[in-house]
Amino acid sequence: MIKQDLSAAMPEETALAAAEALLRDNRVSRRTVRFSLSPGALELQPGDAVTIADGPAGRFIVSSIEDEGQRRIEAREFAVSGGAAWPQRTSEQNGGNGASNLFAPVVHLLDLSCFEDGDVGSFARGAAFAAPWKTIALSSSATTEGYRGRVLLERPARIGTTVAALDPGVRGRFDWSQELLIDLPFGELASAPAVAVLNGANLTAARSAGGIWEVLSFQRAEEIESRRWRLTGLLRGLAGTDDAMRAGIPAGSPVVVLDEAVKPLGLGGGEVGLRLNWIAEAAGSTEMAGPYLFEGGMRARTPLAPVHLRGLRSNAGDTSLSWARCGRNDADSWIGTDIPLDEPFERYRVEILAGGDVVRSVETQEASWTYPLADEIADFGAPQATLTVRIRQMGTSIPLGIAATATFSL
Repeated sequence: MIKQDLSAAMPEETALAAAEALLRDNRVSRRTVRFSLSPGALELQPGDAVTIADGPAGRFIVSSIEDEGQRRIEAREFAVSGGAAWPQRTSEQNGGNGASNLFAPVVHLLDLSCFEDGDVGSFARGAAFAAPWKTIALSSSATTEGYRGRVLLERPARIGTTVAALDPGVRGRFDWSQELLIDLPFGELASAPAVAVLNGANLTAARSAGGIWEVLSFQRAEEIESRRWRLTGLLRGLAGTDDAMRAGIPAGSPVVVLDEAVKPLGLGGGEVGLRLNWIAEAAGSTEMAGPYLFEGGMRARTPLAPVHLRGLRSNAGDTSLSWARCGRNDADSWIGTDIPLDEPFERYRVEILAGGDVVRSVETQEASWTYPLADEIADFGAPQATLTVRIRQMGTSIPLGIAATATFSL
């Protein structure tokens, strides 16, 4: 009956789209609940996601509110749909291919390093912003159909855009020589004392020129124009993202404040590095955006670059190299004599470079290695006045970690 009425009233393609929307809405709205609240319970609004204590299990989206003495609430069960095929997209903002051109969220899927305590699988995260805001469900599929609900984003994220490029800076101390200028369409930023920043305040992610998210923070935030913020007192390259810091942050890059609005995507171990399609759906409606291609879960498992690289030639002509290991997990405590191993073993790959080419590669189980003079002569023909080395820590999930490179005058 529905198909006949639709075909008589509109062209075939429009009728098909409308029928699919009706069927999809039917899947989303499996159960309806009704309850009443006191007249003063004004914090609940249409589109909010709720759970009901001592009631039916599940999440429900408030679809209507009637204020007649009491607040009469009607809510529909939320269940992310599956089975629809959508055109492939890779940008962060929907261009209108979904059910409604009015739903155009900014969505970012972030593959982050371990910047706080938590399971290693929790650092592939999602953030979204839309105006007006609606609770957004993120779903994934290995193909273009059969999407599975993964996470509900119940709060809009503070997502900005860099106004000017941010050059590489210093690591390990506050940088007051540069400023990060961002346009922020939603929310506010606040200054924080140095001790609070050192303890995790104002954590932010900015996408570098190489596509890697640099984790940084700031001491001072100043709104210099409407929705334009100047951030200074930068603490760069946090959580082992100094490689992203060295690449720099171009103008127009996204910046995401890492607060509770940015939530883990719930990737399983078998989904690490797997390219998946993701869609964003507005709760309580048929609006959607995407899909977005995303390969996540790798950065938090990548061994960090060693630090404090040193090279010294002995009287015999051999060159002694040494470095210090960095850890991703439980590495900030000052109590222990050493940080715990992130991997079941300690192993490094040491490469001797000549003009960017590898002339010798060895692996060692200690944070040191000696380059014999005889091998140096075999590699270069004579002892060198300078020597460039590249060192990576090795891992299980990610075989080669982030590289540390140094040139020594011998």
